[in-house]
Amino acid sequence: MFVYICCSGGMSSSLFCIKMVTALEATYPALKVRSAHLDTVMARETIYREKYDLILIYGGIEIIRPENAFDLNQLIDVILIAPQVAYLLPLKQEIFKDYPIIIKLIDKKIFGTVAGAQAAGDLLDELVALDLERSYLSATLIETKIADKNIELLLNGLDRKGDCAKQLIQSFEEMGLRVVQEKYGLDTLYQFHPKADYDIRLLFGYNHMLAAEDMGKLSRRIDGLIYLESPLENPKINWFQDYQIPLFKLSRDSNYGQAVELSDIQDFLLTVAQRSEAISETYVAKFEAAPPEKRRHHFLGIFIMGNLRIYFHAS
Repeated sequence: MFVYICCSGGMSSSLFCIKMVTALEATYPALKVRSAHLDTVMARETIYREKYDLILIYGGIEIIRPENAFDLNQLIDVILIAPQVAYLLPLKQEIFKDYPIIIKLIDKKIFGTVAGAQAAGDLLDELVALDLERSYLSATLIETKIADKNIELLLNGLDRKGDCAKQLIQSFEEMGLRVVQEKYGLDTLYQFHPKADYDIRLLFGYNHMLAAEDMGKLSRRIDGLIYLESPLENPKINWFQDYQIPLFKLSRDSNYGQAVELSDIQDFLLTVAQRSEAISETYVAKFEAAPPEKRRHHFLGIFIMGNLRIYFHAS
């Protein structure tokens, strides 16, 4: 089981994890437990998964952001937030509302006591209950881009107030589509709360706003790319092709200031709609060498019977 215990900067959570490992090893010698920083665990996930029953991961709460939700959910089973940043709990829970990951406030007594058999036992009891809750949620939630998600298009190289963009939006509206538009950003891509119903969301950006390391996160939300042909813009088109994101090229000479052919944009939107319905975050992750399938079982192979804990090793 992977448990992320986070505080404001990572210092107090690291001390807590180290001391809890010592207490757990002394109290439950059959339990294989380890503590490590989040970056270390993410880089060596397979090793940790094979060698340990419980991994207490420490780090800062700032890593919990909308664009990281899928990646964190792939690794971590439970997130426990330290009492000193309790005010951030509702905001962080909102980020994981579409995922089976459990995020809760760690008990003040457990976090304050830190060491000792009592704190270790209380933490173990809490994790057993949370693991059962996580197992239930895993069976009821499907990891998709968003169940009721509408189409999201990235417009690269187009001036939002320019004639080309205006003509494109006009083409969408002539098809009876409701359009919302805003500036592209990885944070705004995920943190979006529309005030009214819409059909297509247009995000305007430029090449300097894109990074290769963000393509996995971007492709989990962006359904299609419309770009203005330019020698400076085209090289990054390969990034989108690698993720099989539909492309629609606007010629600077032919399309700038001119209406887009309705039949052309309709064909593009049909392709985009088909991809959007078929693609999930899990599917996109497989492009990036998906880790071994995560096996779910009762927490640490422990059956709880009253105050008696019985350990067994799963084959």
